[in-house]
Amino acid sequence: MSKIVVENPIVHTPAITTYEIAPDTLFATLPTGSALMTILDSRYYYTDLEGWGKILGDLMFKSSLYKADKFDCENYAMKAFNLCAERHGLNTLSFVIGKSDLGRHGYNMFYHGFGWMLFEPNDGFPYAGSPFDIGEYGYFPEMVLL
Repeated sequence: MSKIVVENPIVHTPAITTYEIAPDTLFATLPTGSALMTILDSRYYYTDLEGWGKILGDLMFKSSLYKADKFDCENYAMKAFNLCAERHGLNTLSFVIGKSDLGRHGYNMFYHGFGWMLFEPNDGFPYAGSPFDIGEYGYFPEMVLL
């Protein structure tokens, strides 16, 4: 019998190119109509669309985690927000509260160097895992935490 206990899953973080941006520069890129809740960091780190394509799958979570009012949309978005910073070293996947085709909703928005895209981290949504533009599916960010 082995004396080593192997834990699963083993997570391998992909190699991505990381860029740095100043808070005021990043703030100036926020979509019109979104209210920044707060900027907490003195430097921000992002990747390009190719890099986001490598890591967004890691930031999607099973819809079976859903528990009405206990673990719902904003909890999925906060989990992705935290895991992105912890595992991938990027703090430009923001936590968003805003409009969606379902009404008020929690989701994520990420900066890729030339603008922002939205991301739905709950794999129970038909468009989860595929970044989309602001306005698609009725998604409009209102409050953004960076």
